[in-house]
This record gives sequence, C-alpha cells and structure tokens, in this order.
Amino acid sequence: MSISQAPAIVRADEDLQSPSSPKRDSGDSIDRVTAFIPLPAAADPIALSKPDSAGTPLFLTPDVAARSDSPNAADEIWSAYIDLWKAHHADPSQAELRTLFGLPTGADVLITQRRGRVAPSELQWRPGSFRVWQTDHFEILSQADDVESRRVAESLEREYWVWTQVFFPIWAGRDQVALVTNDWNRQSTTADAHLKSLSSPARIKHGQRHRVVLLSDAESYRATVASAFQNTDSNAVAASTGFYSDTLRLSFFFPQQDLSSLHHEVCHQLFTEASANASRRRPTRGQLFATATTKDFWLVEGIAGYFESLRYEQSLAYVGGWESPRLQLARYQALIGGVPIASLGNLQGIRDDIQSKPDLARWYSQASLRTHFLMDSAGPSVRRSLIKRLADLYSPSKKAAEVDPPATAAEINPAGILRSLRVDDAHISQNPVKGDLSTLCLAGCEVTREGLSKQKPISGLTWCDLSRLPITDVDVRRLVADTNRMDQLSLEATGVSNEIVPLFRGATQLRELDLSYTAIDDTAVQSIPSSVETLWLTGTNLTDQAIDTLAALPRLQTIDIQRTKITEQGLQRFRQAKPNCQLNPLNIPE
Repeated sequence: MSISQAPAIVRADEDLQSPSSPKRDSGDSIDRVTAFIPLPAAADPIALSKPDSAGTPLFLTPDVAARSDSPNAADEIWSAYIDLWKAHHADPSQAELRTLFGLPTGADVLITQRRGRVAPSELQWRPGSFRVWQTDHFEILSQADDVESRRVAESLEREYWVWTQVFFPIWAGRDQVALVTNDWNRQSTTADAHLKSLSSPARIKHGQRHRVVLLSDAESYRATVASAFQNTDSNAVAASTGFYSDTLRLSFFFPQQDLSSLHHEVCHQLFTEASANASRRRPTRGQLFATATTKDFWLVEGIAGYFESLRYEQSLAYVGGWESPRLQLARYQALIGGVPIASLGNLQGIRDDIQSKPDLARWYSQASLRTHFLMDSAGPSVRRSLIKRLADLYSPSKKAAEVDPPATAAEINPAGILRSLRVDDAHISQNPVKGDLSTLCLAGCEVTREGLSKQKPISGLTWCDLSRLPITDVDVRRLVADTNRMDQLSLEATGVSNEIVPLFRGATQLRELDLSYTAIDDTAVQSIPSSVETLWLTGTNLTDQAIDTLAALPRLQTIDIQRTKITEQGLQRFRQAKPNCQLNPLNIPE
C-alpha cells in the first residue's frame, strides 16, 4: 500500500505546536541509559562522571530513567541493584560482589566447552559435529570456530546482565535481589560491607541456561532454519541474520561483525525465558503466546529493535540514544525521504497479520522508532508504563485480550517523534557517540561544524549520510576515521570540495557515493573508488574532461551528472563508452 493510500498514517508536519507533543529543549536531556557489565578483577575502569556544578547528572541509569515522582519499595530495590553494579564497576576486585554475580576471579565471564553429543532433533546434527560452550546463563551449540564461539559467549553474558538492569521489574531474579538488599542502608553502608554482614555469601541463582545455536556461516544458518521451520517464509529466512523460536526456546545465529541481530533475538529470548512470570516448562508444539495474539506486536518487535542499540565503551554499556542503529534509517526516511510517521493504528496487528505485510521493513522501522521515542524521549512515566505493558505481554497467566491497554497506547502527535529525530548541536554535544557504530545518518538535522567537533572519530562505518549539513572537508575527514568497510557515503549539498578525496583511500567496498551539489570538479573524479556502482554527481563542476574517467569505472551501473558543465557531446561519448549504464535517472528539469 502506498503512502498516499494509507489513511491511518498521520503526516508528521501537522499541528507542530500541539501541547500534546512533548518538547525536547535543545541539549537539556540525556537520551540513553548507562548500564554496567562484568569486569575482570584486575580491571581498572574509568571513574563514573560526577554531576555538574548545577547538580545535573551526566549519565542516566535505567532505574532513574523510569523512576516515578513518588518512588515505591520496588523502585528502591531496582536502585539498590544498580548500586551493586556501580560498586562492582568502582572496584571489580571486591570478592563479595563477584560471588553475588557469579563472576570468576581471573576473567569477566566463566566459559567452558566440550564435545557435543546430543543436539535438538530439529538440527539433525551428528554427535561430535558441534561443540557445547557454556556460561552461567547460556548454552551455545556451535559449529563455528573457537574464536567466534568464545566471542558470542562473552557477548551473551554481557547482554544478559545489561538486560536485567534495563528491565529489572520484569526479571526473574528481582526477588533474590530484594532479599539480598533488605535492610541495606545505602547512605551509610557500602555494598561490600553490606554483603559481608550477611549470614552467608550471597549469590544470585539462575534456572536453566538459555540455549543458542551458532552456525558456521550464513549459508548454514539459512539451511538450518529453513529445515527446522518448514512453515517459515523462505524469503524471510534468507533475509534474516538471526532467529528466535519461542516454541523451541532456541536462538539461531551465525558469526557476524555486527552484533545487533544477536541483541535483537536474545532480547526476545530473555523476555520469554528470564522474566519473572515465564513458564519453566517447554512449550507444547503449536502453543501460541500472548505476544503472537496481541495487537501490540509492534511493541514486541519494537523493544527488540530498541535493544539492538546496545553498545559498549570504556567498561560501560549504553542502550538507546540518537545514534541507535534503527534510528538512522528512520531519520533518513522521515527527514529526507518524506515518509510520514506511522500512527499507532497503522502499527497495530497480531503477529501473523504483521508478518504478511508487503512493506514489512518499513513497519519494523516505524515500530522501532515509536519504541525508541517512548523509552528515551517521552519521559519517565511513559517509559515506566511501557515496561509494565511488556511485563503483561510476557505473562503466561494473561491472555492478550485480558491486558488493559497502557497509557502509552494513546496516540502521540507525530510531531514529537519527528522532533526527536532532528537532533541539533546541543543535543549531540550532551549525548556524544558511544561505542562502535556501523551506520550514521544526520541528514536533515540541525547539526553544524561545532556539533560534529564534539564527536569522536568513528571507525567501521558501512553507511554514512551527512547530506545537507553546513560542514567542510575537514569536518568529514575528522569524523569518519576510515572507509575500509564503507558501503554507502552521502555528502550531498555539503561544503566539501576536492579536499575530500583522501577519504576515498581504502574505500574498496564503497558501492554508492553521493557528491551532488558540492564543489568537486574533474580532479576529484580521478579518486573515485573502482568499486562504485551508483554515483550521484548532480550539480557539481564536472566538465567533458571527466567523461573518460567516469566511463572507466568498471562496476558503474547508475550515474547522474545533470546540472554540470558536461555538454551533450560529452553525454553522447559516455553513452557510447558505457551503453549499459543508467544515465541521469532523476530527470531533473532545467
């Protein structure tokens, strides 16, 4: 269904001043939560930032992000749990805290491995054809190599502990924490002193390990998932990079540099298996969960999309924020592509109906966008309500129809969501990039050279879109540390010139490059990587002298060189030299 045919979609530019849309004052809010991870006993992590001179905190923990104006006993237990992690971060060698979290003495995660004997029947694996890796909370059945298996095992343990902090009210271990922290006066007694005062060493116990299948590569992953789930859409399997089965209670992955799919699917797994109300019995074949029959399936997928933003920097974890992976495409679609913000009604539907949508990718983008907004930008009460709704959805004792709609189900003025996408200098200065990024889109935002100067250089980007920003070559080259993995780069309508060409060195994987409406000329064209397939040079200073160089690009399939100084004779030469290349596809009127 096209946008013009969708009456349920609300355009984001309507009623911009509506009082029902929460406003974000420039730079006055922290847009992500900070969580803590297991550290080796010998680690020397950075000290946590203290509040500024006005007493404003410089980071936000999950308990504070969802704290009500009148905290109750449950809020205090959540805060006590976060304080235990803060104490571990401050001194990872504290034995009582390591015992509490089950951390080994010489490492951050205890990992064991053995030869695999019996695998789930759906895998059809022979004994000895895989290895079993175990951590405190996960069992990984792996056909990948040892390096990748260990990397995934470590990532899973870190993600588990971050999930417990962000979604503490839902976690099965919350009652154990309540017992451990009972009678702890946090103002007068340190965490280790409190733990030492207990009659016996405290340890947060866990139930059955969560099971993960790690295939050797993408081809093996697709074949295995297609075989194990024969009723699954083969096209969906082919496009996926991770899968969680709530009936088999298994997650499926293959080794990847980007761990966002792992974060997404394991988030599903932990909500299903590690929540306080989770059934300890394996589901029966064909059993349906409330998450499959609720109209709020958008939240089930949206919260997993939100958790894809999990990243690490300097011994800390971060979730949410303007640089979240899912927000980059949503930002481009809304601010550059003009795609309207979807209404709640347009997002709602049960799982089977949603997964049959022809525009499923756009639906996922919009579901994640709404969830990010509700978690990070709409205020503590909305975040709190959203977490309560998730607790209800993952409670097997409640059917979807029995769960009361939360306050967050009320329609939100799309202008508020749109404003949350259009970040400015003040906002990104207060919320600098944390962790590794693979995608970055600031196109259409209110960011200048000053804002970019406050960001660290970013390595490993695969997509970077800085279109329409008032920035120069120096700004771009300082921000983008390398282009070794770059697939798409857009600098349309920026202040770059021929001085940008050093950025192209090493860009051997670059497929699409947009330098439209910039000051480049024939000289810069000589440095365009030979890997480029799509090239936008509209409105540049190119002349007929660039034709031979452009025609020599071996993989070029599409090029736009309208509104340049190239003559009709030059265009004719290009057509003759490269007859199969699509020339000037935009048909821009003169």
